[in-house]
This record gives sequence, structure tokens and C-alpha cells, in this order.
Amino acid sequence: MNLSVRWLLCLTFHLLAGASAWACTICAPTDAQNTVVQRLFAADAVVLASTQAGGSGWRALEVIKGESPKAPITLVDLAPGQAGRGAPATWLLTYSAGSESWRALGSLSLARADWVRRLLAMRRAADTPVDAWPQRVAYFAPDFESDEALVAQAAYEEVSVASYAVMRTLKPALDAAKLTQWLAAPELAARRPLYTLLLGMAGDDAAAVALQARLLGPTSALNLGEHSALFAAYLEIRGSVGLEWVEQQLLRDPARPEQDLQAALLALSVHGNDGVRLSRERVVQAYAAFIRHNPSRAGMVASDLGNWERWEFVPDFAAILKSGAPQAFASRYSMVFYLMRSPTPAAREVLQALRAANLL
Repeated sequence: MNLSVRWLLCLTFHLLAGASAWACTICAPTDAQNTVVQRLFAADAVVLASTQAGGSGWRALEVIKGESPKAPITLVDLAPGQAGRGAPATWLLTYSAGSESWRALGSLSLARADWVRRLLAMRRAADTPVDAWPQRVAYFAPDFESDEALVAQAAYEEVSVASYAVMRTLKPALDAAKLTQWLAAPELAARRPLYTLLLGMAGDDAAAVALQARLLGPTSALNLGEHSALFAAYLEIRGSVGLEWVEQQLLRDPARPEQDLQAALLALSVHGNDGVRLSRERVVQAYAAFIRHNPSRAGMVASDLGNWERWEFVPDFAAILKSGAPQAFASRYSMVFYLMRSPTPAAREVLQALRAANLL
């Protein structure tokens, strides 16, 4: 997938999720509907079980949801050897009445039965009231990288779908040394966007120096989430001084690779929506500098400007579109959509002029 298409998909998600009080646009899991908690909600029965002697199925030791199975449980997705020598004694299993099948979520000790019940008693993330989110993430955060892998997975998933502002409420409980250790672990690569954001909230100047060094080094192997999280964390620590550096290094340099710009602008979008460490007005000023220096990619900031009802950029986008200069598809699409969203007479006039000139 090329970068312009990837950015357009990210933009589309951003527009759809922009009004939501949850779902981090940098670090949410790729499949937020298939998390541990969502799979528990969807199950018709949930049990903690162990293998029976002789390998003749599984026996429920604790029924957490639904009815107790009347026959030995047969799993459809447990790979051979997963429950063999050295494996934990008990596993969390879910049952689907539709497919009449049992599946394993993962190993889990019997002592965690009440933990599972607590998860099932929660609201779904999308239904959680804004004022209940800090309590929700505070419950999960102590289980980051728990010795029980399933518990650690659930903690990561549930915190990573919170908004950036909600994540900041965890700051007093965060341990920068642990976050740095987890960021260095290859097996935790998928969790780096979240842990990087949290390091920005827990870290000091030394962490900012390390983040800046990563941003100045090779970045082509980073995915958009991890790359953007580096920028967001750096800006969280350095604030306006950090934004000045980002402007000089990236936003005012038209030769910068598109991937670098996408990552920086997504981080600025998160901070602009949050408005705490960096004011929205300051982010808009940075966007204005980006538009001036990058007219061929100016549309990369159009969706935020539209969401924030900053219609003073109608003349800028109109001039770029009328110029006939080559434009990336995603950038052009975003500028046109910005003009269509604008309630100003000037925007309507621009659209009419573009149609008349066959430039739409």
C-alpha cells in the first residue's frame, strides 16, 4: 500500500472517530473488535478449564458465564503441544452457540476468575461514559506486562483504546524505567506505540533526548503508529520548544519523506485535539507553516482544520488547487473536502470556480 493511500485511510478513520471520546488514533489495536474483553462479551459461555486425564477433552473448573458444559470440552483452535508439558494448568475458554464450538483465549490461573468477572461487568469501551474512563484505565494499567500473558494483553488493549487525555491521568502511576525496558523488548514491538506515548508522559529531559535521537536516526522501518508516537512523546516532554524543533526539522522542509510528515502531523493532530501540552492555536500556527512550505501536500492538515472549524485557510487551499500544480491524491481530496465542509460563501465560490475550470 503506497503512502498516499495509507494516509487517506488514516484520514478516513480520523474523520469517523474524531468526535469520539475514546480510541487513540496512534496506538489503538488494529482489530479493536477482537480484544480479550470484546471476545468475552461476545461469548455465550466462559469457563476456566484444565485438560482431563488421558487427553480426552477439557473439564470446566470454574464457570464464569453461561451454563456449565454437560460433556467434556473439545477445542477447535488449540495447537498441539500448547497444553502439554510445562504449560499452565488452567485455560480461559469461550463458547459460541452459533458455531457450537469452544475456543481458547489463553492460559489463566484459577485465582483470576474474579478478574474475568470484573471484565464482564464492565461496559464496552464505546459505551463507557467520558468521566468513567480514568477509572477504567487505572484498573488495567497495573497489569502491564503481567506474568500472565492474557492479563498483560488485556491491559495493553484496554488502555490503548483510551483517548490521549485519559492516558495522561495515568502519569502518577507510570514508571519511566519500566517503559524504557519494555520498549527495548523485541517481543513487545506491537505495544511500542502505547508505551512510547506513556513514556512521554512519565519521562524527563533524558527521555526527550533519546526520543529525538530516534527521530533523527533511521525511521523507514517504523510503522506509522510507532513513528508518530515518538513525535507525540517528544512533544509531550518538550512542549512548544519541541514543536519549534519539529517545525524546523520537518514541517518547513519540502524535501522530507512523506512518511516522516505523516507521523509528525498525526502526533500534532493528537496534541491539537487534546490542547493541554500544546494549545490548539499553536498547532494551527504550525499547520500554517506546513501549508506555506509544502503546497503539494497541504491537504494533509485539512481534515483537522475542518474539524476545528478553522475556515481562514479557504484562500490558501483555493490558490493551491487553482494553480494546477501536481498534487498527491489524498492531499487534493482532503482540500476539496475541506472546502465542501466550509459554511463560508468564499468556499462555495471557490468550488464553483474549480468546477467551471474543470479542476475538480
